[in-house]
Amino acid sequence: LDSLLQEFFLEIKTFQLQEFDCGIRMPEVLNSLSAKELEEIPQTEFGEDPKQIQNDIKLLQAWIKKSPHLQNIKNDEVFLKVFLRGCKYSLEKTKEKIDFFFTVRGTAREWFGDWDPLLPHLQPIFDAGIMTPLRGYDKHGRYCVLTRIGRFDPNKMSADDLLKSNMMIMEASMKGNMQAVLKGVVIIQDMSGATTSHATAFSIPMIKKIHTVFQDAYPSHPKAFHVLNMPSVLEKVHEMASSFQKKKMRERHHIHPKGDYSKLYEDVGMEILPKEYGGTNGSIDDHSGFWKEEVVRQRDWLMEQSGYMTDEKKRPGGKPKGYADVFGIE
Repeated sequence: LDSLLQEFFLEIKTFQLQEFDCGIRMPEVLNSLSAKELEEIPQTEFGEDPKQIQNDIKLLQAWIKKSPHLQNIKNDEVFLKVFLRGCKYSLEKTKEKIDFFFTVRGTAREWFGDWDPLLPHLQPIFDAGIMTPLRGYDKHGRYCVLTRIGRFDPNKMSADDLLKSNMMIMEASMKGNMQAVLKGVVIIQDMSGATTSHATAFSIPMIKKIHTVFQDAYPSHPKAFHVLNMPSVLEKVHEMASSFQKKKMRERHHIHPKGDYSKLYEDVGMEILPKEYGGTNGSIDDHSGFWKEEVVRQRDWLMEQSGYMTDEKKRPGGKPKGYADVFGIE
């Protein structure tokens, strides 16, 4: 097994031993795949050639080494494998994606800089549990992440701080999480409590920037979006925001009738969901409390991640990329 598999199963042991704040002990990781199953997925589902990918990794590392603006980025084997798989093993697409990924991180420092989970102004956001990865996996083996925008207080929290804290939680939850990387992620968006004040907290340029980051910078995209309890007053706003998404992503969106989770159950199953959504996977507070503590536990690692970015002053050709080049906005 490569180092990521080993790290992933170390994380599983941690999950098995750690307790939620309420004292509930998790005896096992729900719907987790075995080491052998995870090891086989790249070949059986992606058609990966082990020898070819090792050769491609060496080529990518050589390319990074000779690129002056990429001397402060990640280039380990595990990281490069994720991008190769996300780009369907195209070397040129992988190079473009890696370059853009770290360009974004250097440009949008309001989201990717100073990833210190102990910053005072981020504490209310972590306390609110706005973004909460659910421990375990759904019935298809996918990783599920619950978001509750109604718990965001636009009068006391900034949208940029919300995006920063969400990025931190997501990267912490994906660290060593091979099953999520291979089987994919499902986003469950609960819109309960959302108002026009929440909508106006996110400008059109910011919405465009969010989609640029998640669609163009990251190597893989969610397998499904389930939108729950959509207030009628926000339907048009949501439709407008979705217009920035690519067709493939829009097709993965499922808007459910208010209070009706039946189709959600059909897709992800009930056992992965917290009891507030009719499931048996503890309470939302169990999960959000775990992640508030977990980002602190991973503080050093998170702060290290925020330092990885391109050095635009050294970009070949003498044309550094700025905000307008990356996001199409000044």
